Amino acid sequence: VFGGMRRRGASTAARGAAVGFIGMGIMGAAMSRALARAGARVTTISRSGRDATGAREARAVDLAEASAAREALAEALRDVDCVVSCVGVIGGDDEAMRRGNGDHNVLAIEAAKKAGVGRFVYVSVASVVPDVVGKTPLMRGYFEGKRDAEACLRENYAEGDYFIVKPSFIYGGDAFSLTPPRVTKTYGDVLAKVLGSGPVKALAAKAPGPIALTLAEPVSVEDVAGACVAGAMGTYSASNVVDGTDDIKKAAAAVAAA
Repeated sequence: VFGGMRRRGASTAARGAAVGFIGMGIMGAAMSRALARAGARVTTISRSGRDATGAREARAVDLAEASAAREALAEALRDVDCVVSCVGVIGGDDEAMRRGNGDHNVLAIEAAKKAGVGRFVYVSVASVVPDVVGKTPLMRGYFEGKRDAEACLRENYAEGDYFIVKPSFIYGGDAFSLTPPRVTKTYGDVLAKVLGSGPVKALAAKAPGPIALTLAEPVSVEDVAGACVAGAMGTYSASNVVDGTDDIKKAAAAVAAA
Protein backbone atom coordinates (compact mmCIF):
# COMPACT_ATOMS: atom_id res chain seq x y z
CA VAL A 1 0.00 0.00 0.00
CA PHE A 2 1.29 3.41 -0.86
CA GLY A 3 -0.23 6.71 0.12
CA GLY A 4 0.51 10.43 0.29
CA MET A 5 -0.48 13.74 1.94
CA ARG A 6 -0.84 16.90 -0.13
CA ARG A 7 1.72 19.58 0.61
CA ARG A 8 0.60 22.16 3.16
CA GLY A 9 3.89 23.74 4.23
CA ALA A 10 6.57 22.82 6.73
CA SER A 11 4.39 20.87 9.15
CA THR A 12 2.97 17.57 7.96
CA ALA A 13 1.00 17.40 11.19
CA ALA A 14 -1.54 19.92 9.92
CA ARG A 15 -4.97 18.45 9.39
CA GLY A 16 -5.77 18.29 5.71
CA ALA A 17 -2.22 17.33 4.73
CA ALA A 18 -2.06 15.16 1.64
CA VAL A 19 -0.77 11.63 2.14
CA GLY A 20 0.00 9.11 -0.55
CA PHE A 21 -0.38 5.47 0.42
CA ILE A 22 1.01 2.54 -1.59
CA GLY A 23 -0.58 -0.87 -1.22
CA MET A 24 -3.97 -2.46 -0.54
CA GLY A 25 -5.33 -5.51 1.25
CA ILE A 26 -6.04 -5.54 4.99
CA MET A 27 -3.13 -3.22 5.72
CA GLY A 28 -4.19 -0.80 3.01
CA ALA A 29 -7.76 -0.59 4.23
CA ALA A 30 -6.69 0.01 7.85
CA MET A 31 -4.11 2.60 6.79
CA SER A 32 -6.52 4.56 4.62
CA ARG A 33 -9.13 4.70 7.39
CA ALA A 34 -6.57 5.73 10.01
CA LEU A 35 -5.09 8.48 7.85
CA ALA A 36 -8.54 9.84 7.00
CA ARG A 37 -9.52 9.87 10.69
CA ALA A 38 -6.38 11.92 11.39
CA GLY A 39 -7.58 14.51 8.88
CA ALA A 40 -5.30 13.59 5.97
CA ARG A 41 -6.42 13.80 2.36
CA VAL A 42 -5.51 10.32 1.20
CA THR A 43 -4.55 9.07 -2.24
CA THR A 44 -4.21 5.29 -2.47
CA ILE A 45 -1.85 3.82 -5.03
CA SER A 46 -1.95 0.13 -5.88
CA ARG A 47 -1.63 -2.20 -8.81
CA SER A 48 -5.40 -2.60 -9.06
CA GLY A 49 -6.26 1.05 -8.42
CA ARG A 50 -9.07 -0.15 -6.18
CA ASP A 51 -10.65 2.49 -3.95
CA ALA A 52 -10.31 2.31 -0.16
CA THR A 53 -12.52 3.67 2.60
CA GLY A 54 -11.49 7.20 3.52
CA ALA A 55 -9.42 7.81 0.40
CA ARG A 56 -10.01 10.92 -1.65
CA GLU A 57 -8.80 9.22 -4.82
CA ALA A 58 -7.26 5.96 -6.00
CA ARG A 59 -4.66 5.41 -8.70
CA ALA A 60 -3.43 2.27 -10.44
CA VAL A 61 0.37 1.91 -10.61
CA ASP A 62 2.24 -1.33 -11.23
CA LEU A 63 5.64 -0.98 -9.54
CA ALA A 64 6.89 -4.02 -11.45
CA GLU A 65 6.77 -1.90 -14.63
CA ALA A 66 9.53 0.46 -13.54
CA SER A 67 9.53 2.99 -16.39
CA ALA A 68 5.76 3.43 -16.47
CA ALA A 69 5.62 3.45 -12.66
CA ARG A 70 8.11 6.32 -12.40
CA GLU A 71 6.01 8.40 -14.77
CA ALA A 72 2.76 7.53 -12.97
CA LEU A 73 4.22 8.25 -9.53
CA ALA A 74 5.57 11.61 -10.67
CA GLU A 75 1.99 12.61 -11.42
CA ALA A 76 0.39 10.93 -8.39
CA LEU A 77 2.84 12.45 -5.90
CA ARG A 78 2.66 16.00 -7.13
CA ASP A 79 2.00 18.33 -4.14
CA VAL A 80 2.04 15.40 -1.71
CA ASP A 81 3.40 16.03 1.81
CA CYS A 82 4.10 12.47 2.89
CA VAL A 83 4.20 8.97 1.44
CA VAL A 84 3.41 5.80 3.41
CA SER A 85 4.55 2.53 1.85
CA CYS A 86 3.47 -0.92 2.94
CA VAL A 87 4.66 -2.51 -0.29
CA GLY A 88 5.90 -6.04 0.27
CA VAL A 89 5.93 -9.59 -1.04
CA ILE A 90 6.15 -12.79 0.94
CA GLY A 91 6.23 -16.13 -0.82
CA GLY A 92 7.72 -17.17 -4.14
CA ASP A 93 11.44 -17.43 -4.87
CA ASP A 94 14.17 -15.27 -3.37
CA GLU A 95 14.48 -13.00 -6.39
CA ALA A 96 10.76 -12.27 -6.47
CA MET A 97 10.80 -11.39 -2.77
CA ARG A 98 13.92 -9.25 -3.15
CA ARG A 99 12.30 -7.29 -6.00
CA GLY A 100 8.93 -7.00 -4.28
CA ASN A 101 10.32 -5.80 -0.97
CA GLY A 102 13.43 -4.01 -2.22
CA ASP A 103 13.30 -2.75 -5.82
CA HIS A 104 9.65 -1.68 -5.69
CA ASN A 105 10.15 0.33 -2.51
CA VAL A 106 13.40 1.82 -3.81
CA LEU A 107 11.50 2.99 -6.87
CA ALA A 108 8.79 4.54 -4.68
CA ILE A 109 11.29 6.25 -2.37
CA GLU A 110 13.30 7.70 -5.24
CA ALA A 111 10.13 8.85 -7.01
CA ALA A 112 8.88 10.53 -3.83
CA LYS A 113 12.17 12.32 -3.30
CA LYS A 114 12.26 13.49 -6.92
CA ALA A 115 8.68 14.76 -6.62
CA GLY A 116 9.65 16.85 -3.60
CA VAL A 117 7.74 14.80 -1.03
CA GLY A 118 9.11 15.92 2.33
CA ARG A 119 8.43 12.85 4.45
CA PHE A 120 8.37 9.08 3.92
CA VAL A 121 6.99 6.34 6.18
CA TYR A 122 7.94 2.73 5.48
CA VAL A 123 6.67 -0.53 6.97
CA SER A 124 9.60 -2.95 7.27
CA VAL A 125 10.08 -5.96 9.59
CA ALA A 126 11.04 -6.26 13.27
CA SER A 127 14.76 -6.74 13.84
CA VAL A 128 14.19 -9.93 15.83
CA VAL A 129 12.82 -11.68 12.71
CA PRO A 130 15.87 -11.47 10.39
CA ASP A 131 18.16 -11.83 13.41
CA VAL A 132 16.70 -15.32 13.86
CA VAL A 133 15.28 -16.44 10.51
CA GLY A 134 17.87 -14.58 8.44
CA LYS A 135 20.60 -16.92 9.66
CA THR A 136 19.06 -19.61 7.45
CA PRO A 137 18.40 -19.58 3.69
CA LEU A 138 14.67 -19.25 4.46
CA MET A 139 13.22 -16.02 3.05
CA ARG A 140 16.67 -14.57 2.29
CA GLY A 141 15.29 -12.46 -0.56
CA TYR A 142 12.60 -11.03 1.69
CA PHE A 143 15.11 -9.75 4.24
CA GLU A 144 17.54 -8.52 1.59
CA GLY A 145 14.74 -6.52 -0.01
CA LYS A 146 13.71 -4.95 3.31
CA ARG A 147 17.34 -4.00 4.01
CA ASP A 148 17.70 -2.46 0.55
CA ALA A 149 14.55 -0.38 1.06
CA GLU A 150 15.66 0.88 4.48
CA ALA A 151 19.11 1.76 3.13
CA CYS A 152 17.58 3.68 0.22
CA LEU A 153 15.31 5.57 2.61
CA ARG A 154 18.25 6.64 4.74
CA GLU A 155 20.22 7.68 1.66
CA ASN A 156 17.43 9.86 0.31
CA TYR A 157 15.89 11.34 3.47
CA ALA A 158 17.37 13.01 6.54
CA GLU A 159 16.79 11.28 9.87
CA GLY A 160 14.01 13.67 10.84
CA ASP A 161 12.19 13.17 7.53
CA TYR A 162 11.64 9.41 7.51
CA PHE A 163 9.85 7.02 9.84
CA ILE A 164 10.20 3.23 9.85
CA VAL A 165 7.64 0.88 11.42
CA LYS A 166 9.01 -2.62 12.09
CA PRO A 167 6.34 -5.17 13.08
CA SER A 168 6.92 -8.87 13.62
CA PHE A 169 3.65 -10.80 13.17
CA ILE A 170 0.64 -8.71 12.13
CA TYR A 171 -2.91 -9.91 12.72
CA GLY A 172 -6.33 -8.61 11.80
CA GLY A 173 -9.38 -8.99 9.61
CA ASP A 174 -11.87 -11.83 9.67
CA ALA A 175 -10.04 -14.45 7.57
CA PHE A 176 -6.87 -16.50 8.00
CA SER A 177 -4.13 -16.08 5.40
CA LEU A 178 -1.03 -18.03 4.39
CA THR A 179 0.56 -15.44 2.08
CA PRO A 180 1.17 -13.30 3.95
CA PRO A 181 0.72 -15.39 7.11
CA ARG A 182 -2.01 -13.78 9.19
CA VAL A 183 -4.60 -14.78 11.77
CA THR A 184 -7.93 -13.11 12.39
CA LYS A 185 -8.50 -10.24 14.80
CA THR A 186 -10.42 -12.50 17.20
CA TYR A 187 -7.67 -15.12 17.32
CA GLY A 188 -4.90 -12.51 17.31
CA ASP A 189 -6.40 -10.60 20.23
CA VAL A 190 -6.23 -13.79 22.31
CA LEU A 191 -2.61 -14.44 21.26
CA ALA A 192 -1.67 -10.83 22.04
CA LYS A 193 -3.23 -11.06 25.48
CA VAL A 194 -1.32 -14.24 26.32
CA LEU A 195 2.04 -13.35 24.72
CA GLY A 196 1.79 -9.77 25.94
CA SER A 197 1.37 -10.81 29.58
CA GLY A 198 4.12 -9.96 32.05
CA PRO A 199 5.39 -13.50 32.71
CA VAL A 200 5.60 -14.40 29.01
CA LYS A 201 7.30 -11.12 28.10
CA ALA A 202 9.82 -11.64 30.91
CA LEU A 203 10.54 -15.15 29.63
CA ALA A 204 10.91 -13.94 26.04
CA ALA A 205 13.35 -11.21 27.11
CA LYS A 206 15.72 -13.85 28.53
CA ALA A 207 15.17 -16.54 25.90
CA PRO A 208 17.50 -17.29 22.98
CA GLY A 209 16.53 -15.91 19.57
CA PRO A 210 14.26 -18.67 18.18
CA ILE A 211 12.27 -18.92 21.41
CA ALA A 212 12.09 -15.13 21.78
CA LEU A 213 10.67 -14.89 18.25
CA THR A 214 8.11 -17.63 18.97
CA LEU A 215 7.01 -15.77 22.11
CA ALA A 216 7.00 -12.32 20.49
CA GLU A 217 3.68 -10.54 20.99
CA PRO A 218 1.85 -10.07 17.66
CA VAL A 219 0.60 -6.62 16.69
CA SER A 220 -2.78 -5.67 15.29
CA VAL A 221 -3.09 -4.13 11.85
CA GLU A 222 -4.83 -1.17 13.51
CA ASP A 223 -1.79 -0.48 15.71
CA VAL A 224 0.57 -0.71 12.73
CA ALA A 225 -1.65 1.74 10.86
CA GLY A 226 -1.75 4.01 13.91
CA ALA A 227 2.04 4.03 14.17
CA CYS A 228 2.31 4.93 10.49
CA VAL A 229 -0.11 7.81 11.01
CA ALA A 230 2.01 9.00 13.96
CA GLY A 231 5.05 8.96 11.70
CA ALA A 232 3.27 10.70 8.86
CA MET A 233 1.71 13.42 11.02
CA GLY A 234 4.72 13.94 13.26
CA THR A 235 2.89 13.15 16.50
CA TYR A 236 5.51 10.70 17.84
CA SER A 237 8.94 12.12 18.63
CA ALA A 238 10.58 9.45 20.81
CA SER A 239 12.25 7.84 17.78
CA ASN A 240 11.95 7.73 14.01
CA VAL A 241 12.18 3.91 14.08
CA VAL A 242 9.62 1.88 16.02
CA ASP A 243 10.87 -1.70 16.26
CA GLY A 244 8.57 -4.40 17.63
CA THR A 245 5.10 -4.48 19.14
CA ASP A 246 5.76 -2.39 22.26
CA ASP A 247 7.25 0.53 20.30
CA ILE A 248 4.53 0.33 17.66
CA LYS A 249 1.77 0.45 20.26
CA LYS A 250 3.38 3.48 21.93
CA ALA A 251 3.50 5.32 18.59
CA ALA A 252 -0.11 4.40 17.81
CA ALA A 253 -1.16 5.67 21.24
CA ALA A 254 0.41 9.03 20.44
CA VAL A 255 -2.15 9.51 17.67
CA ALA A 256 -5.05 8.77 19.99
CA ALA A 257 -3.65 11.24 22.52
CA ALA A 258 -3.04 14.02 19.98
